[in-house]
Amino acid sequence: MRIMLDSNVHDLVAADHAVLSAIQERIADGRLKFVSTHVQRDELSLAPEPKRAALMAIYELAESVSTTGAVWDVSSWDECSWGTNEVNASIVAIMAGNQKHAEDALIGATASGEADALVTNEARLASKIKRAGFSGEVWSWSQFVDWLGR
Repeated sequence: MRIMLDSNVHDLVAADHAVLSAIQERIADGRLKFVSTHVQRDELSLAPEPKRAALMAIYELAESVSTTGAVWDVSSWDECSWGTNEVNASIVAIMAGNQKHAEDALIGATASGEADALVTNEARLASKIKRAGFSGEVWSWSQFVDWLGR
């Protein structure tokens, strides 16, 4: 299963050694593949040390994919793709006129095309993604942990 972690979930993984161990086992046996974008990397790189090292180690477990769509002043132009009119409209809908939501919009759009599920600890983001019409599942932290236990 291809899963994308929202940036805030990296903190939860770093704090739970049993979950991190289960993740590593699922990756090793081929049942789990993480995908991630420069958006998560950019957000995680702002954390203070030594927390940053732990968060980036989790990020490094993922395959890096280009964002689906682009937002001025957020996107790394060599790590994004131009979205379709439909994708761009959904990104705009998630942002709702607030540039501060650009990262969430790009993560949601990319997860929709690149992952089977997006794991987020933000109920608000999950709701926005569903309203914007993105495909794919949006899981809470507890749903992800439950899936890992299977």
